[in-house]
Amino acid sequence: MRFDIEGFVTFDTEDASLVNIITGDCIELSQTSNRLLTELLYHRSDILSRGEIFQSVFDKYGARASNSNLNQYISTLRKNMSHLGIQKNIIITVPRIGFKIAEDAIITCDQEYSSFFTPIPIKQEKTEKLDSWLRPIPISATIITLLFLLLTVIIKCTNNNKEVGIKEFTKESCIIFIPSNLPFNDVMNNEQLGHLSLDKLDCSSKKKLYIYKKQRNSVLGTNIQIFITECDEEKNRCTSHYYREKKNA
Repeated sequence: MRFDIEGFVTFDTEDASLVNIITGDCIELSQTSNRLLTELLYHRSDILSRGEIFQSVFDKYGARASNSNLNQYISTLRKNMSHLGIQKNIIITVPRIGFKIAEDAIITCDQEYSSFFTPIPIKQEKTEKLDSWLRPIPISATIITLLFLLLTVIIKCTNNNKEVGIKEFTKESCIIFIPSNLPFNDVMNNEQLGHLSLDKLDCSSKKKLYIYKKQRNSVLGTNIQIFITECDEEKNRCTSHYYREKKNA
């Protein structure tokens, strides 16, 4: 299962990882932290008592359960989220009871989406696509503004650890912002972007697009992530889209 936290951090329960899809920063969780965060997010409308957490996260898997141990895991998860750019306290302590997810936290999971994207078949031999979709992510205008103010200052280049900037160009009434190290042709002809690729984009009205793409190649395969925010100035509305594809070697 996959959760989106505050619109820009993803939590993959299978990979046991937290990823900032804007910067590409990734934190791998321990198995206990992974189970704890999964329980909290899955029951995000409820308060989980310490006893319930001890049973479902620790005892069931033969891990040592204690108040101090649980507090340490909660503290570590909070630090991880803060490190990835989440300023809000997502995990709330309920005194003498347990823990819960903050009511104002923006949390969605992949089961709540209906995708309008048709995955592109992979024709390479010995290649298995584990996860691929392009779907809207609910995200507030304030968060979008903060994210891309941050992007205009600095974007990490995960391939060479150098900082790169933002470049912009126009197409009719659209203004497109992309990382300076992302080739223009990758945006113009990228089939993975669907109707948001620049050769198919409707720019008859004023729009701003923010596009970030990361592709990581390794001996294990290829991991592609694309994050797009489309802001229609006439409708005063922004929509975010996320595409992810894994190709195993």
